[in-house]
Amino acid sequence: MAFTARSDRPGSLSGVSEIQDLTTPTTTSRRGFLAAGAGLATAATVGPMLWVPPASAGVRPQGVHVTYGADARRRMAVSWSTPASVKKPVLELGLGRDFGTRIAADSRSSKDVGTVYHHVDLTRLRPDTTYRYRLSHAGATAYEGSFRTAPSEPKAFRFAAFGDMGVNEAAAAHVALIAQQKPAFAFVVGDLCYADSSGGTGLGSADTQDFQVWDQWLQQIQPSAAKVPWMTTVGNHEMEAGNGELGYAGYLDRFSLPTNGVKDAPVTYSFVHGNVGFIALDGNDASTEINRNNGYVGATLDAWLVGRLTEMRERSDIDFIVAGFHNCMYCTNLVHGSDGGTRSRWEPIFDQFEVDLVVNGHNHCYERTHIMRGGVAVQEAPDGAVVDSSTGTTYLTAGGAGQAAYPTGGLPLSYVTVEGGLRIPEATTWSAVTYEDHSIAFLDVTPRDKQGIATMKLTARSTDGTVIDTVTMKRQRRSA
Repeated sequence: MAFTARSDRPGSLSGVSEIQDLTTPTTTSRRGFLAAGAGLATAATVGPMLWVPPASAGVRPQGVHVTYGADARRRMAVSWSTPASVKKPVLELGLGRDFGTRIAADSRSSKDVGTVYHHVDLTRLRPDTTYRYRLSHAGATAYEGSFRTAPSEPKAFRFAAFGDMGVNEAAAAHVALIAQQKPAFAFVVGDLCYADSSGGTGLGSADTQDFQVWDQWLQQIQPSAAKVPWMTTVGNHEMEAGNGELGYAGYLDRFSLPTNGVKDAPVTYSFVHGNVGFIALDGNDASTEINRNNGYVGATLDAWLVGRLTEMRERSDIDFIVAGFHNCMYCTNLVHGSDGGTRSRWEPIFDQFEVDLVVNGHNHCYERTHIMRGGVAVQEAPDGAVVDSSTGTTYLTAGGAGQAAYPTGGLPLSYVTVEGGLRIPEATTWSAVTYEDHSIAFLDVTPRDKQGIATMKLTARSTDGTVIDTVTMKRQRRSA
């Protein structure tokens, strides 16, 4: 099926000089400009953990972060901010010590604070290649960093998965843990910084907003995100009052993400890394617990999801499929419980296409289910288990990345919130492992071995790196 990209933003190349493999761009991307080249980069120079308002626009680029494009092998976006408008914000792309390409940034002022956000979208990059970049503007000291594109052939890799981070000591410790674990990228399932504390509830008394928290959070994650793509989704706390009809304007100002999602849901997208397909959904569209944005795209999003899953399952090089969104499909935590809206809309689709892993946040804890199919556990998966993920889906709540932890408390009975906000009690025999404190999940993926078996091992770690849970998902190569 055809997929509709989001509208592009105008732009042009500025001061381009030739480097190896440089090609002339013929189209413009949504948030920046096309460039090419290959090179070996050095480690990123990182800034302070927390953002401090600068005295002038001559400050170095702040809140630097990179994200994959729709083709993670050949596209990457580099984003950063300045406290006010600056002259000639540019990115230079280099080979080794040389920066042979100079690219003007697409800059936009945020609607909520005076900060200006700059984006450069790079295309025609070499797969599995480390690039070095330099960011600067008139009167500023340059920031230098690096990133690596995804491989063109399946190879072993690691990714991190988590949500509900905020700006706090635990979150900063997790940024350090992520850097220590060296994932290829992070899959972040919403509730990023909590600049709007109301969480889309519409309760004015709770709607205390401080949008400078966005800049604090981006600076907090920079030691990782300036080098490793952070692929984010929206949570209920990204539905910010005053930031557009859906509340997503602040989020979209700050990120340059793949443009292959639903036209009217620009926070949705997909990408492939190695032998794994990733799909980012908007759980707010399906949620029956917090229904501010419920159904704003509805069936259109579901049709896109079916189309994208069909494409992924037809590809011979994709073994595993991972879907990510904020609202929990299965969680015993009594603060938010499980969301019946996401279950009723997407569980049948996940079953049909044998989605291997669904990553959620929302509840500030860690929880993993047994292997699920048709709403019931079909294969037990205790800590340390090895399972056949073609038989069902693992549902993971990974909402312990920094915000105050919630007690689980929902065993053996919890609840699911259905249409109208009604909480229905339910038995939770599907729950395999729970952990009530902060944590980050890491997943190690290996390509098929000689027997045609690929693996994806989940390892959950507490803030100090202690392993709290593991499970290994296996998949046999499909018959032609």
